[in-house]
Amino acid sequence: MADVAVVTILRCDPSVEGDARLETYRDIPYKGRSVLDVLNYIYEELDPTLAFRGPCAANCCKGCVMMINGKPGLACEKRAVAEMNLEPLRKFKLIKDLVVDFSSVKSG
Repeated sequence: MADVAVVTILRCDPSVEGDARLETYRDIPYKGRSVLDVLNYIYEELDPTLAFRGPCAANCCKGCVMMINGKPGLACEKRAVAEMNLEPLRKFKLIKDLVVDFSSVKSG
């Protein structure tokens, strides 16, 4: 199965003490998809508890920014690869899983 990915996601719900864990999803179709497409697949087919942002899916809002294989990137823009490690953006307050609080960021 050469066209499937292994996706490891740092999961955490700060409202539940000691909840941080790595969750690995295997056999995820990824060819020709964005990281956001892969996250949507995981959410819709495997784990509806996964929290992430991807409201526009068109590189407009920047809401889907996260750490992708150790580097910040937009999930709607980055192409999925066979092995992915996804984490929330560092230096922001964590809301849940891949969702961080951007309220401290000044716009404009």
